[in-house]
Amino acid sequence: MIRIALFLLLPLLLAGCATPLPSAIFEPPARPFSVRDVQKNPGAHLSKEARWGGEILEVHNPKDHTDVLVLGRSLKKNGRPEDNGVVDGRFIARFSGFVDPGQLPEGRLLTVSGPVIAVETHKVGDYPYRYPVVQVVAWHLWPKPEPRYYYRDPWWPYYPGYPWYPHWW
Repeated sequence: MIRIALFLLLPLLLAGCATPLPSAIFEPPARPFSVRDVQKNPGAHLSKEARWGGEILEVHNPKDHTDVLVLGRSLKKNGRPEDNGVVDGRFIARFSGFVDPGQLPEGRLLTVSGPVIAVETHKVGDYPYRYPVVQVVAWHLWPKPEPRYYYRDPWWPYYPGYPWYPHWW
């Protein structure tokens, strides 16, 4: 009886350990807020924990840190940015030290978690834009979606006896 119970519980225990995501990415903060909320009222959100994600636009490497400009999008329950989700605004994900731009290629989806440390103004074209800055504590670069190929049988409607052919046999 104990062997059967262990046999049934083992897959559940192993599945619980299988998530590669940091908990700060997988679980939303207690009081989530958006990029636009910080742009409107920066003082109310400084040093509060944010979990934001979106599409990587640019990577800059100043002397002591790495800044990743991200086009923020709405997140799914697991923290993954939606491919065609609502654009929330742009933000800067600030990594301590050097991060190779090859690790964070443009166009890929990124989710970061950490405190909002500042709001910086940079230009987008000729327009001055207020970027909230998140000091990255946890991050996850989402894999590229693999293309799906579907095979269509060219002889499908021409099987002998179609449509009375018993397909379930």
